[in-house]
Amino acid sequence: MNKSYHYKLFTAFLLTILIFLGLLTALGYYQFKNYYLQSLEARLVKEAYLVADMCWYRTQDNGLVRSYQDICVSAARDASTRVTIINSQGMVWGDSEVSPQQLDNHSTRPEVYAALQGKTGVEIRYSDTLKMDMLYVAVPFSNQESSGVVRMAMPLSDLQTIYDHALMGILMVALGCGCLAFLLSFVLIPYFSRPIREITSAVQEMARGNYNRRISMHSEDELGILAASFNDMGQHIEQNLQQISEVKDRLEAILSNTVNGILLIGREGRLIYANPAAVLLLGLEADSIGRNYTETLTAFEILQMVDEVRQSRKQNKQSIVLHTRGDRTVEVNVVPVIYEGETSQDILLVFNDISEMKRLEQVRRDFVANVSHELKTPVATISGFAETLWDEEGRNPANVAEFSRIIYDEAQRLSTLINELLTLSRLEADTVNLNLQKIDLNHIIATTVSRMAILAGQKGVSIHYPELPRAVEICSDAESIEQIITNLLDNAIKYSHQGSSIEVKLEDQPDRAIVRVKDHGPGIPVSELPRIFERFYRVDKARSRKTGGTGLGLAIVKHLAEVLKAQVSADSTLGIGSTFSVTFFK
Repeated sequence: MNKSYHYKLFTAFLLTILIFLGLLTALGYYQFKNYYLQSLEARLVKEAYLVADMCWYRTQDNGLVRSYQDICVSAARDASTRVTIINSQGMVWGDSEVSPQQLDNHSTRPEVYAALQGKTGVEIRYSDTLKMDMLYVAVPFSNQESSGVVRMAMPLSDLQTIYDHALMGILMVALGCGCLAFLLSFVLIPYFSRPIREITSAVQEMARGNYNRRISMHSEDELGILAASFNDMGQHIEQNLQQISEVKDRLEAILSNTVNGILLIGREGRLIYANPAAVLLLGLEADSIGRNYTETLTAFEILQMVDEVRQSRKQNKQSIVLHTRGDRTVEVNVVPVIYEGETSQDILLVFNDISEMKRLEQVRRDFVANVSHELKTPVATISGFAETLWDEEGRNPANVAEFSRIIYDEAQRLSTLINELLTLSRLEADTVNLNLQKIDLNHIIATTVSRMAILAGQKGVSIHYPELPRAVEICSDAESIEQIITNLLDNAIKYSHQGSSIEVKLEDQPDRAIVRVKDHGPGIPVSELPRIFERFYRVDKARSRKTGGTGLGLAIVKHLAEVLKAQVSADSTLGIGSTFSVTFFK
């Protein structure tokens, strides 16, 4: 059963007082016992010394000498205690309760032994003669005749009776104080707990949604500070809720009007949000919200992407075709949701309809392919005539030879451009037939370097490749990898200074192999690095024309890497050179 704060405060207050009274009662009773016992011992010591004086003055006025027995009886009658006189050898000379002849030697009694040593002996022990606990006090004495000990004894039963009466009095006082404390607690606790009840009531109202509730309390104690803090909290919550509501409305407006489809899948796999664009694009039903995503999403590729992201917690981006929605091409981006730096179990799906973009891209690729095919015939004709003209002898053989060489070079350049355009068109059309098999990447690089070293030597550039002593096997297409390395080396040769060198390095790691091609050319500005893999893009247009490049080599490298599911990157420093890296996953 839940106990109220009023009840807990009342119980704690009363229990504290009762414990305090109990401790005071016990301490008072203990102190009283000690004080009374010490007072009684002091009184018995004084009476014992009085009896000792009586032993000194035994002779009366009439000349008679009083016996020790008579002194014990007389002293015991006046002091209401048992009196015993013992000589220095421990023999009892007199006792107020028992005949001395019935008592044995007392020299071994602790209090008697102490008195015989000249000290005051005090002892509490059981009396074998009287069969009860006794308080004994013994003091030494001496007279003209002899010396000995005077012992006073008092039954502890009398002392216990006094203790009981004292304890009863103390308990009555404690009981009275306890009753008074109970009444005060009953009266004061409601007064102290009333602010707590008011604060509790206000918190409960706020929990039910009443954020306008305030507490009227102006004290400067902790409860007043708590009430003021509560009022400030209510005001802040009200303001924050208003701001959140405004942000929520704006966010809903943005999500509702964006052209991208957006879905949110919760940690339990249920669809918890879908904006109108996603509903229209995917053809979702009206009751899709709250159902499992496997029931609402019909495209197998999307389901597979969601499953992969839920397992790997890494972003997945693909372009898929929705055959049930008119063969629309959609770019799907599936990402794990991150809240305040921590990855949650929610999954966000963003759909971008790129059907029109794909159609235009296809038109562009078709155009390039058609133009390339149309140019092949005249290029072949130019090349044939140039070869014939070069072999002819004319009136100005030097000019004929020079013009023929220029025609031939340009024809070869056009031929190379057309071939590279066709290669790009084929790569972008995803029509590459890969021959995937186990290949030795180390051997392919060494072979390609040897072949390209001839071209590099013509320009006065050397290529260095420290061939590894072992095979580096990966599963890939040998022809595509050879083309990637060839294009990278060709690019490095074109932009290397005469007399410089090109370093090729292969790094064999457990899960990947990385090929790096480093030149010592002019380098590439950092701002230009993101665009160097675009088709026909050149950092220095004038210089590129001199080198004879087509501007397609790096674009082919990038597309081939994407086909092989590899990664290509570039790093460059102006005036020092560039390094191109291709990462092949095993």
